[in-house]
Amino acid sequence: MADGPRSRLQRRERLTSAAAFRQVFRKGVRLDGRLFMLIATANDRGHDRLGLAVGKRVGGAVVRNTAKRRLREAFRSRIRRSGPDWDIVFVAKPDIVGATQEELEREFGQRLRRLAGRQAEGPRARPSPAR
Repeated sequence: MADGPRSRLQRRERLTSAAAFRQVFRKGVRLDGRLFMLIATANDRGHDRLGLAVGKRVGGAVVRNTAKRRLREAFRSRIRRSGPDWDIVFVAKPDIVGATQEELEREFGQRLRRLAGRQAEGPRARPSPAR
């Protein structure tokens, strides 16, 4: 386990309330992958924040905690410190159990690039509901 000043996410770097998770799930951009789904929305807090959703279908408690630890490590090692700040939720999938940390970080890097591309496109016009 890593020791030092970055061994834990600070409270301000985590999504801590159900309301914050709801907002990300409601307004966020969904980017699906083999190991996890990433849901992100821009924030105005001056830093990125992380939330984790790891359900029982991933495995038992030990497996879920391992998955969460590995996702936090990917967040710490791959998140960039320039550009817009994000509220990011990882929704783990069962395939995360057999993946290496390198695969996990590679997929996260791909999702960040897609997220940056979506941000550059600007907001998409949503079709009006039929009445």
